[in-house]
Amino acid sequence: MAAKSGITLYHSPASRAFIAYWMLEELGVRFRVETVDIRKGEQRSPAYLKLNPSGKVPTLTDGKVVVSENPAICIYLADRYGYGALAPRIEAAERGAYLKWMVYATAVLEPARAMHGAKVEAAPGGWGAGWQELPQVLEVLDGALKGRRHLLGEKFSAADVMVGATLAMGLLSHEIPEVPGLVDYTQRLAARPAYNRALDATWISLTTAPG
Repeated sequence: MAAKSGITLYHSPASRAFIAYWMLEELGVRFRVETVDIRKGEQRSPAYLKLNPSGKVPTLTDGKVVVSENPAICIYLADRYGYGALAPRIEAAERGAYLKWMVYATAVLEPARAMHGAKVEAAPGGWGAGWQELPQVLEVLDGALKGRRHLLGEKFSAADVMVGATLAMGLLSHEIPEVPGLVDYTQRLAARPAYNRALDATWISLTTAPG
């Protein structure tokens, strides 16, 4: 399972690897897929652990480059293959907001969703959790999208892939309540051809399989 020339996405059906798959589809770059089925424990194989010692999907290789964690994969791909389009340029005013939302998806939104309703004990140092409660997080996102089609305004970016996919998965699992503005946002994203190609490749084929 060594890295080869070109882009390879190590992916498992019905997993967070959908995010990286969607990103690749938006860019329109050629890539190959290696299935690492987490239902069968294939992410713990010695060959895969050499690429990603955490034993998680997705992992992406691009020649000798190895990247894991969805925000890092999306930042890498957008800068490498969509710079100035799906990724604002370094000097662009919206670059700061773009980076914030890229990180916000998994550093704030996802833990707020996963821990909603659970009691989190403060550590002895008193630092507490690094994210707000889910209703506050959703209020921040809803406010950021008021009067906007996308997080950076009218223009779609890789930040919408990260945040939009995380929202969509939370809505699908009913772990995120249906805030009208956020539902509208995810529906707009779900109308994108690249979103649907990724969905067909990573979720639909699994959920519609016979038996």
